[in-house]
Amino acid sequence: MTGDPQFDRLRGFTLLEVLVALAVVAIALLAAMRAAGSVSDNAQRYRLTVLAEQCAQDFLVDQRLSKTFLAVGQSTQACTQANVPFTVAVDVMPTPNPNFRRMQVNVLDAGGWSAWQVVTIIGNL
Repeated sequence: MTGDPQFDRLRGFTLLEVLVALAVVAIALLAAMRAAGSVSDNAQRYRLTVLAEQCAQDFLVDQRLSKTFLAVGQSTQACTQANVPFTVAVDVMPTPNPNFRRMQVNVLDAGGWSAWQVVTIIGNL
């Protein structure tokens, strides 16, 4: 302080204050980038889930429209939705009523992870 009133009014930010402000802004931007990445990952996962569900539903509709039951046991078949490959793994089990079968459909993504699973009863009436 020089004692001159003109210089006392012209005080600015210190270097330390500027560095702290930059650190706060950097942390906020990193948090925003992480949130945007999380939203992108969730959107991709949701897309795969919807496509896998479509594979399972297509398979089940095909079985309902078929005139014959799928044999009891396990089987797999390929399914592609929107150029995304899936594997439909089916476990068919008998029920006490011979006109119905229990089907457990598990749709696997290209990495072998379960993307969608549904269990239902199919009738042959």
